Amino acid sequence: MSDPGQLSKKQIQSLRLLRKRSERYAQKRFIVEGRRAVAQVLENRVLDVLSLIVSADYRDPSGMPDEHAWSGESLPGNIPVFQVSSHAFRQLADTDTAQGILAVCRMPDASDFDAMSCQKGVILAADRIQDPGNLGTMVRTAVWFGLKGLVLSEGTVDLFHPKVVRSTAGATGVLPFLTTNLPIYLKEASDRGWKIHLLDSGAGSRSYLAVKPTGRDLLVVGSEATGISGDIIDMDFQRVRVDPAGNDGITAHGRESGAVESLNASVASAIVMAHFCAGKK
Repeated sequence: MSDPGQLSKKQIQSLRLLRKRSERYAQKRFIVEGRRAVAQVLENRVLDVLSLIVSADYRDPSGMPDEHAWSGESLPGNIPVFQVSSHAFRQLADTDTAQGILAVCRMPDASDFDAMSCQKGVILAADRIQDPGNLGTMVRTAVWFGLKGLVLSEGTVDLFHPKVVRSTAGATGVLPFLTTNLPIYLKEASDRGWKIHLLDSGAGSRSYLAVKPTGRDLLVVGSEATGISGDIIDMDFQRVRVDPAGNDGITAHGRESGAVESLNASVASAIVMAHFCAGKK
């Protein structure tokens, strides 16, 4: 096993800048942090992993694909491995309790409308989702259920934000994605035969269980605070809801009775994704 290389101060500073969105897109790089997430990314072999960075005090490779994961020769594509001091690693890591290993990855190219809309299956659209943990969990769930793509509205948190990437648990980059003007995208998708389902409990909504998947279904999940934006609601697409157990119905405000007011956006989207993807994984 070869010894890990060393990073210069200039290289470390360049990696530190990846916490900023503008720098991530300028450099076309982002960071995947943590043993399990890095191991999953290496196993997926979807992202272009440019290098691995390990802390000098990192001693537990058990979460990696094999016991020789420190060695560049044992990694896909002979990925270089660099070692930094524990102090330098803490500057690179986004978490307070860093696990001592991260991967520097090339940002994948976005898909386009034609490539994503010409297939069959289920696509998830995120409308102004602001919570990084919610978006990351949605991505992880969408990969689990075999969705065909991810559409992000303008105003949605960056897909490569450190907290989003961490919440995907290594699923970042698996799904084709694009960021676009969502109302325009939905109109064009509808014109091409996609059935649009808005996850919204407002007036006129139907239980998701009463809606039969068509084979070309596009699920729209709205902001945690305000729901799906008004310009999309006004397009009069089908609204679907997740009812609480024991309730006969649900009001335009989200509930009539029960122990909780509403479901977390990522939880609600997971339930509906499971329904529309049943038997298709």
